[in-house]
Amino acid sequence: MGTRLSTLFGDCNRVPYVPLVFHPDTKGSQIILDASQYIATRAATFCDGIVFSNRPIKVNEKVTLEILKEDSKWFGGLRLGFTSEHPSLMDSRDLPPFACPNLVRQGKCWAAVLPDEYGSEGTIVSFWVDGKGRVFFSIEQESGYYLLLEGVPVKKPLWAVIDIYGRTKAIQLLDPSRPKTHSYEPCQLLLNASEQNESACRNLYKENSIGKECVVCLYRKANTIMLPCCHTNFCFSCSTRILYSSSDCPLCRQKVEKILRVSAWAEQGIPAKWLGEAKDSQPPL
Repeated sequence: MGTRLSTLFGDCNRVPYVPLVFHPDTKGSQIILDASQYIATRAATFCDGIVFSNRPIKVNEKVTLEILKEDSKWFGGLRLGFTSEHPSLMDSRDLPPFACPNLVRQGKCWAAVLPDEYGSEGTIVSFWVDGKGRVFFSIEQESGYYLLLEGVPVKKPLWAVIDIYGRTKAIQLLDPSRPKTHSYEPCQLLLNASEQNESACRNLYKENSIGKECVVCLYRKANTIMLPCCHTNFCFSCSTRILYSSSDCPLCRQKVEKILRVSAWAEQGIPAKWLGEAKDSQPPL
């Protein structure tokens, strides 16, 4: 058991640098990650948008993100913080709809609301925890930094927690080890389906293979969309191998430019609230 935990948690001060991306498996039910796992998009509603970092964050290490997209019909914005619970030990189905206050009240999580004035598209936000357990944030377009919250236990490994809430629709992690890119458009191919009527969306779901057996490995569930051909017969693992090997869709031989992971569809089909998000009402702050 000790060996397993040691391998699972590791010592983030001794291991080589690992690029910071979103945790691929543990996330809110409305979250869609792009193939790189740098971009997270909330498909619908104003909640169920919690994401985590893929690895622990060091003391004074900055987590930097850019707000890529807003949804003006909602209000409120990002919630930022840290958790001492390894995301891989969580079950996405047990995640609450909100980081604040729900996830915080469960313990092992410390988060607070980013002020509304910093929620515009194009805003670049960094946040970090210092040796005294204080969480600060800064805005690239401004000088100085601001206190967000206090009381975070820094003697434990900490993973970043971001709640893509309310007006915030999509964010991108900016890692210093790679150049900044923008690839939000492929996500829109899926999200635009929410603008269709309910029957059209249901027909789309019936005709694709999301949630069925992957036609390559015949083991895992199909949970990705090939772009631009939109074939949905493959699991994420097989889709990734295809993308970085032949790059040809095995069904139509069209070049694969992107793969989009849609695990929420694989587990539940198209959620009813995804089809009619205008019916949802956001509680007052």
